Amino acid sequence: MALSESQLDAVERKILELRESREPLVPGLRSTFPEIVFLRCEASDMDASPYRKGTNHQLHLIDRSEMCITLTDRLEQADGLVIAELEAS
Repeated sequence: MALSESQLDAVERKILELRESREPLVPGLRSTFPEIVFLRCEASDMDASPYRKGTNHQLHLIDRSEMCITLTDRLEQADGLVIAELEAS
């Protein structure tokens, strides 16, 4: 199942909601969007350019269609997200 821009918008809204309520990020996202795979890391761990940038995070698209998970910049191939968290300033 490919992701859509509207799904990404909803994910970003949920990220903001979870941060405000101080709930755990990935479990909260997985319970709201069970069809999407979520991974979390620090932005400094990512060499690739993000698909989207938020205030405190970057979103990278992942493709699980092959044996291994790969990053992609094509939304129509993406079925998951890496949430790369930016350091708080």
